[in-house]
Amino acid sequence: MKSNNNDLTKNALIIAGLTLLLVIFLVLLLAFYAGDSSGFEKKVAVIPLKGEISMSYGGYSEGFSALELVEKLDEAQNDPSIGVIFLDIDSPGGSVVATKQIVYKVLEVKKTKPVVSYIGEVGASGAYYVAASSDYIITDADSITGSIGVISIVPNIEELLTKIGVKVNIVKAGEYKAIGSIFEELKPQERELLETLIMETFEGFKSDVLSFRKDKLNKIQFEKVADGRIISGRQALSLKLVDELLPREIAIEIA
Repeated sequence: MKSNNNDLTKNALIIAGLTLLLVIFLVLLLAFYAGDSSGFEKKVAVIPLKGEISMSYGGYSEGFSALELVEKLDEAQNDPSIGVIFLDIDSPGGSVVATKQIVYKVLEVKKTKPVVSYIGEVGASGAYYVAASSDYIITDADSITGSIGVISIVPNIEELLTKIGVKVNIVKAGEYKAIGSIFEELKPQERELLETLIMETFEGFKSDVLSFRKDKLNKIQFEKVADGRIISGRQALSLKLVDELLPREIAIEIA
């Protein structure tokens, strides 16, 4: 009879010990997840892309420069509490090189975290290029997008200076060193050089968009509208340039 009591006591102690270990394990597990929100609901990082895209705004714009945006994307990528990155776009585009810095980073980030783009009032030219590099594009039906093209403006004040009696002398070494000067008309060879550069960038722009959205875009339809024209969000959806039409708040909820 005494042996049976001992066995019961031992069994009770073993069960109590196992129960205690289980409770401790659960407490530690909850404490771990409380300290690291990655175990539960992830956050959405809303990163604004506002105004003209430039390497540096010089402090006069409310938006971020391209390099600052790259930093924001990097921070969101390395934050374990963030599950999705939401690019809040309202931009007409900007510098080619500055835009590509953002695109390079988006392509890197989306290898580990989904990137959703929302086009507000405007997401055109370089801003659409950024959006196209993300995983999913949402826009309003009446947003302005498209403008897939490249432009270089070369002003010429030669006639104005002649009228007011001002003469400018240009001393250069190298036939094309003064190409794009505002003080003289572009020569045919100079225009050809600039057009070659612009077409090279333009073809790269189109090729990248087709690559980013290769399973969605129809190349023939895309080529027809990749001529610099602006289009509405509604038209962009029909052409598969964007994925969905939604208000901004709902777009964030979906993200």
